[in-house]
Amino acid sequence: MSGLLIVNADDFGGNRPATDRILECFAAGRITSTSAMVYMDDSRRAAQLARLSKLPIGLHLNLTQELEDSGTPPLVRERQARAAEYFARARRRRVTYNTRMATLVKTCVADQLACFRELFGIEPTHIDGHNHAHLSPTALFSLPRGIPVRTGESDIGRGIGPGTLLRGARHAMIARRHPTTDYFFAIDRLGQLRSEQEIERLLAFAQRSSVEIMTHPDRNSDYRVLTSDTWQNCLQRHTSGSFRELGAL
Repeated sequence: MSGLLIVNADDFGGNRPATDRILECFAAGRITSTSAMVYMDDSRRAAQLARLSKLPIGLHLNLTQELEDSGTPPLVRERQARAAEYFARARRRRVTYNTRMATLVKTCVADQLACFRELFGIEPTHIDGHNHAHLSPTALFSLPRGIPVRTGESDIGRGIGPGTLLRGARHAMIARRHPTTDYFFAIDRLGQLRSEQEIERLLAFAQRSSVEIMTHPDRNSDYRVLTSDTWQNCLQRHTSGSFRELGAL
């Protein structure tokens, strides 16, 4: 099986620097995909700019932060505030299912999907989550079945423990309901070592498997990696694409 490397930039439309740097990195061939926030200050401008590019765009589901767009309908804003308060109060709520919150979260997901379709005029290529809140079972079971979804970060090289088993079970649960990549890593996993050898070691899983690398170009550390010649050289050795191509594997 041939591999697939997806380099996704989060927070498109979340703020102006994020939007501008994501478009810059895509135009330069340093990322292959993005995920957009809706009902935020830069969401509408980002959507207008996106229509001028061929940038594949998913929904960056926000369940942890208040909605900033002054034009947000009051009921949408109120539902979002309740969901954000719930997920902010205790970290265990990110890993447990709450039947009493399920309807509210499902409605928040529907609110943001509807806004995405209105702004961008397309279906999202995939769904991931702000602060990874989409990985909460309460959120996961609220996502439309069959749409590609970001999995949790892979545990390669970390040994076996309770956390590893939990993440493995979560990955299996996601894969039963949604197309997802075999592996997922954040680019900051490179730490301070950003040599070609270290980058290639991270990307090597994409030779025979599907891999998503999460980036935040508005963070200077990520931006420096993405715009480096070293990153570009490594990308050229792999078959890259977006969640659109994931189904072909």
